[in-house]
Amino acid sequence: MTEYEKLVEAEKTCHTIEIREKATGKEGVAGTNPDGVAVFYGASDGSDDKTISAEEFNECFEIMAMINN
Repeated sequence: MTEYEKLVEAEKTCHTIEIREKATGKEGVAGTNPDGVAVFYGASDGSDDKTISAEEFNECFEIMAMINN
């Protein structure tokens, strides 16, 4: 199962999916949207948020935690 497939499944039951960028170790949260995967790192102005493809998510990120509620 790919990281993207895990993300899609996790969204069915989890409120928050924590992720880590493999190359940098930078952590944040992610969720799917019609354009791919929205990645949020936490800057209050949203300057570090981005939307990436499912392929890029599989290659560059890993799911660290799935939090219910």
